[in-house]
Amino acid sequence: MGIHLGGLSSGNDYQTMVDQMMEAQRIPIQSKQKDLDELDYDMGAWAELRTLSQDLSRSLGTLRDFELWRDMYVDSTDESAVTATAATAAAEQVYTVIVSNRAVAQSLSSSALDTSTDLISAGYVAEGDIFEIEGQEITIEADETLESLRTKINNAAEEMSDDSRVRATIIDDRLVLNREKTGSASVALSDVSGTALQGLGIIDGVGGLVNENVAGDDARFTVNGIAITRSSNTELTDVVEGLTMSLRDTGATTLTVRPDREAAKKAILDFVEKYNAFADQVDSYSGISLAESSELAQKGELYGDSMITAIETRIRQYATSVKSPALNEGNAAYSDDGVPGVMDCLNDIGIWTVGEKNQLEVLDEDKLEERLEYDFKLVEQLFKGTYDSEEIAYTNGIASDFYKYINRVSEAMTGDIDERIDALTKKYDGLANEISDLEDGLAKYEQDQWDIFTKMEDALSQMKSQLDYISSMFGTK
Repeated sequence: MGIHLGGLSSGNDYQTMVDQMMEAQRIPIQSKQKDLDELDYDMGAWAELRTLSQDLSRSLGTLRDFELWRDMYVDSTDESAVTATAATAAAEQVYTVIVSNRAVAQSLSSSALDTSTDLISAGYVAEGDIFEIEGQEITIEADETLESLRTKINNAAEEMSDDSRVRATIIDDRLVLNREKTGSASVALSDVSGTALQGLGIIDGVGGLVNENVAGDDARFTVNGIAITRSSNTELTDVVEGLTMSLRDTGATTLTVRPDREAAKKAILDFVEKYNAFADQVDSYSGISLAESSELAQKGELYGDSMITAIETRIRQYATSVKSPALNEGNAAYSDDGVPGVMDCLNDIGIWTVGEKNQLEVLDEDKLEERLEYDFKLVEQLFKGTYDSEEIAYTNGIASDFYKYINRVSEAMTGDIDERIDALTKKYDGLANEISDLEDGLAKYEQDQWDIFTKMEDALSQMKSQLDYISSMFGTK
C-alpha cells in the first residue's frame, strides 16, 4: 500500500474511513482463516492418531503372527558348560547333556632354533627346499628367516579350505603351526623337495611328528544317554533337531526347550501400552474436559466427528468383548486354582480396563505369567483365534480381529485416517485459495477507495479554487 495524503481540501480523515471499510471487508477473510486454522488443527490431530494407530497395528500384527507363538527358548541349568538356542522346529522337551571332553585343535612346532642368523646359514634348511602344508607349497629362498617363513605360511593359509586352514606363529624361537578347526584330524604336511621340515625339527625321517604340543581331539558327550562325537564345540546343529548347541566346558547340564514365554509376555504388554496410547489420544480429541485453571468445559479437537466416535467405540469393543461362541468350553477351557474358566477375554489372563477412559491394565501379573506357563496354547488362541477354512485365516481372536479393523483404519494411502486427511487437505487447499483470492481482491478494493477519495478531493480542490477566484473578482470591484 502506497502513502496516501487525504483530506487536505475537505478536511476529511480518509485514512480512518478506508481503515474502517477495509476492516469490514476483512470479516469474511477472518472467518475463512479461522476455518483454515481449524482444518490445520484437525489434520494435525488425525496425523497423530494415524501414527499411534499404526503403532497399535504393528503390535497386534506381532500377536497374531505365527512366529511369536512358535518361537522356542532353551533354559540351561549350567550355561558355563552347555548353551543352546532353539528354532521353531524344536520340540518342547528336556535333555540331559553330559560333556566328558571338549574338542581341541592340533598344535605342532619346530625345535628351538638359532635365530641369530638366517635359517640357511644356520644349516636348518637349504635354498630351493620345498615343503607342503595342507596342499600349499612353500619354497625356501635366500636369507629365509623364521619371521619370513611364518609370513609365507600365513599367506598360503588364505588358499586353504576352512576345514584345513593352518596358521603359523613364533613362540620362544619355535615355529608353531596351529590348526584353526578343532577335532582329531591332523595337519597334512610333508617335504616335497629337500628336507626343510626335518631340518626345522617338525617331522622325522619317516614323516612322523616330532613336536606335537597339543593333540587334536573330538568333543565327546552324551544327550539323554546317547554317546555322541563331534569335531567342534560350537554351532552343533546336527545333534538334536531344532537345537544349536555349544559345549563350553565339561560337566552335566539339563536343557529345557519350551515356548518363549518372555517374548509372548513382552508382546502382550506392548499391546497394552500401544492400545492405551491410542485410546487416550482418541478420548482426548473426541471428548470434553475441564481446563486445569478454569471451570469452563473444553471440547476436544475432533469433538463431534462421527469417525472418531466410531473408532473410540470399536477399539473398546475389540479389546474387551468376549469371543464367544468361537472360544468355548470345548476349545478354551482352563482351570485357575481349581476354578474352571473359558479363556475368551483379556480378563482371563489378568488384564482388564480401569478408570473412566477404560485404559487397559495388568491387574494380576502373576495370573498372566501362570496362564503363559500352564496354558500357553490357550493364550495363543485368545489372541490368534481359531482357523476359519472359508476365510482361510484365523478369526475370532483379539489380535486377529482387532488387527483387521485397526489396519483398515491406519493403513497408509488407503486407510480411513489417510482418506480423512486427504479430504481435509483438499478442503484446506481450496479454502487457502479462496483466502488468497479475497486478499488479492481486498488490495484492489483498498486502492479503488483511495482512487475515489482522491478524485473527490481533486474535485473539491478545483471547486475551492474556482470559488476563491470568483470571490477575489467580486472583492476587487
